[in-house]
Amino acid sequence: MKLKYKYIAGLFCLCLLLCNLSIIPVKHAQAGNNNIIIPDRKAKNNSVAGYKIKEDKKEFKDKKGNVRCIVSFQYPQFTSTSPAAVKINRQLKKKSRQYFKSENFRNIKKYTKDAIKYNRFSYETDQYLWTTYCSMSYNKDNIVSFQMSEWWYAGGVTTRNYYGLNYNLDTGKELEIKDVIKGNAKTEILKAAKKYLKGDKEAYKIIKDTKKYKFYFEKGTVYICYGGYELNRGPGFDIFTVKIPDINKV
Repeated sequence: MKLKYKYIAGLFCLCLLLCNLSIIPVKHAQAGNNNIIIPDRKAKNNSVAGYKIKEDKKEFKDKKGNVRCIVSFQYPQFTSTSPAAVKINRQLKKKSRQYFKSENFRNIKKYTKDAIKYNRFSYETDQYLWTTYCSMSYNKDNIVSFQMSEWWYAGGVTTRNYYGLNYNLDTGKELEIKDVIKGNAKTEILKAAKKYLKGDKEAYKIIKDTKKYKFYFEKGTVYICYGGYELNRGPGFDIFTVKIPDINKV
């Protein structure tokens, strides 16, 4: 009976996992290989920045050699040797190092070791995951935005989180929301949030009180991002959009 329960629980978790994967809000391709080179073939007057997607990864195995947990982090590295690009590349490498020293990393490492020791996995091929994928969403005139898609699963309900890496490659500056949404950015965000939330006053107050917004953008649209539980709306993520003119220079 216990094995039957584990099997059913495993199928349920797998269904949740697949459902989350099917509702990624923006159809950007996710890079699955390490050091994927994105050439500058379409570049005219350096209007498109060259970059590669790098992936750092750690795996945890059981005594039989089966991979029971994968922790990975993808991030861009720009091919330009300009001082601004070199500075940004160093900052991004630092983000990866911090990822593998974070509380989340320590937690999932502990959960995995305990699950291996006490056979707590939901089904035979169950794997715990904390992975972050990186995909380009905007690249024009040395203004870039990358969508970061974070996925956590440690035997319970899977959660997802989205945010952006947004830079001006001429100055080396990481872009703030006010750089992308012209005028009163807060007003525009709250207007979009009110429409998205449809009367959820508690979540609206959290958005109103937010000091620094997580976002990424593409031509004509900024995506404001909240991860699981951040708006007290359960494990699912929340993303709403603000329409903007195309960005030529920030």
